[in-house]
Amino acid sequence: MATLVRHDRPRDLRWYLAGPMFFGDLGTSRLYVLGLALFYAGVAAPYYVAAICTLVLLVGWAYTIVCRVNPDGGGVYSSGRMLHPTLGVVGALLLFANYVVTAAISTYVAMIYIGGPFGMARELAPWLSLIAIGALGALNYVGSRRAGMFALLVCISAIAVTAIMASLTITHVPEGWGAVAPPSGGPWKMWLTFVAVVLALSGVESIANMTGIMVEPVKRTSRLSIWPVVGEVVLLNLILVFVVVSLPELGEIGIIADKDPAQITEHEHALKDQVLYVVAERYIGHAFATIASIVFGLLLLSATNTAIIAMISIQYAMSRDRELPEFFSRINFYGVPWYGLIGACALPAIVCILAQDVQTLAQLYAIGVVGAIAINLGSCAYNRDLKILKPERIGLWVLGIFMGIIWLTIAVTNLWATVFLSVILSGGMCLRYAAKWVAARVPPVPVPGELAPELAAEPVAPLLPFDPDKGRILVATRGNLNLLRFAFKEARQHTANLFVLFVRDINVLFPGRERPLSPEEDGEAASLFHAAREMAREQGVPLQDIYCVSPDPSDVILDFAATYAADMVILGVSRRAGVLRALRGDVISGVADNLPAESTLLIHA
Repeated sequence: MATLVRHDRPRDLRWYLAGPMFFGDLGTSRLYVLGLALFYAGVAAPYYVAAICTLVLLVGWAYTIVCRVNPDGGGVYSSGRMLHPTLGVVGALLLFANYVVTAAISTYVAMIYIGGPFGMARELAPWLSLIAIGALGALNYVGSRRAGMFALLVCISAIAVTAIMASLTITHVPEGWGAVAPPSGGPWKMWLTFVAVVLALSGVESIANMTGIMVEPVKRTSRLSIWPVVGEVVLLNLILVFVVVSLPELGEIGIIADKDPAQITEHEHALKDQVLYVVAERYIGHAFATIASIVFGLLLLSATNTAIIAMISIQYAMSRDRELPEFFSRINFYGVPWYGLIGACALPAIVCILAQDVQTLAQLYAIGVVGAIAINLGSCAYNRDLKILKPERIGLWVLGIFMGIIWLTIAVTNLWATVFLSVILSGGMCLRYAAKWVAARVPPVPVPGELAPELAAEPVAPLLPFDPDKGRILVATRGNLNLLRFAFKEARQHTANLFVLFVRDINVLFPGRERPLSPEEDGEAASLFHAAREMAREQGVPLQDIYCVSPDPSDVILDFAATYAADMVILGVSRRAGVLRALRGDVISGVADNLPAESTLLIHA
């Protein structure tokens, strides 16, 4: 009897959900980019913010093309891999380096925004960041499904707070306009200042990775996701940067980056690290500034969580494609690749401790994202198999080359960024070499102890064939042998066929396309099906086992119950604690609320 296998990756991500997720990556950059522009350029900051906003618009346009021509996943790993596997790996490692620093700088700045209004010492931020990253790692270990809703609520709150701040301070824009001074120094210095704030582009790759789960047509969904976010980022950044330079003390402070680090005051650090809090407190009031600062901090923590999830997904997809050792695709009970989770939390924590300040983190930041964007745009422009119009292709080439020039500038002028990226690239390539030459010994999903004894040799007695004249009972379980025995007892009493459904929930954003997980690799599923077949032979019950990989077990159970017209659906009471059910959702409630009236739901405690 063959196991029925289905991989369910539903396209249910609508634009009004993808947009906030995209904003959670791209929109958070203003919380430190405006301060960094002020740090490096002083009252000339609007010139650089305007230049970056122009680049954001152009790159946003480019990614509408990338998403359109790659509806099954348009991230740099996929685009580069279409041309050559090594190019895809290099692009993925560049993006991974970007996410490492995204998590580090987002958490660091979040601690400053949350703790600043309450008098927290800035020196505590790196150590509090360790605690925050550890807490997010624990949350991701169980694959929380509530994180997405939390991110949406925080995103909406942040947009609302920023809009209120902009509307209440817009009267200061003329003052800022009058205070603006032209950039100082020669062309090379101005170019370096521009490169120093190019990290505003961070997060743009995230929208391309979502195309595989977007509602079709992806062309329309991606555009509706990209343009509102890009428009909001550009508009409010331009308004707020003029409000920032309207602060009266800036004329005396000058360019902070030109000062001796030991001479930088706490107020100047605040302008660099939490400039929107300073503006809100000065022009609106302490109460509003405190609320806004906390909301911004939560938004940054949400960005950290997104970066952790993205790093896990990159490692998992590369492992499934045999570009990393297979233990990176080994998942825990909750469907989370836990080796990947360790790296996704440990590396940002290490970077936080070593960097200790925002400008150092920012210097490490851009080299990853700029390189990833350059490879993605260049790969799409070069790939003649993609349906891209000639003017679009030329635009992609121009932008890709421009991003490549920025990347070379960072690599040549920023030693620590080059060292950091070299460590990531060399480490990733060494792991890739190990994956190619060392035989895999670790199964992606281990066999749990309670099921291991069931892995006996397959008996030779044949199974009874499916009988369409008999009733149909569906039991869904992840390995509860007591529930399985109860289901066979019910099937025998009702003279019914039994469907044993195993749903593997893999909690990764992009699981890859080349080697989806099979029941033979899933020790937990293989053990359950062995046990089910033995029981079927012993009790004379027709059996069909079903293996499905899906992010939504409730929908899968309902789908198969309807497809096979199940007379009865049997579920077991979850043994997870109430907190875990709250984080991951309750499968029984999801099934009970939507099960057709023709099917009976039987819950076995």
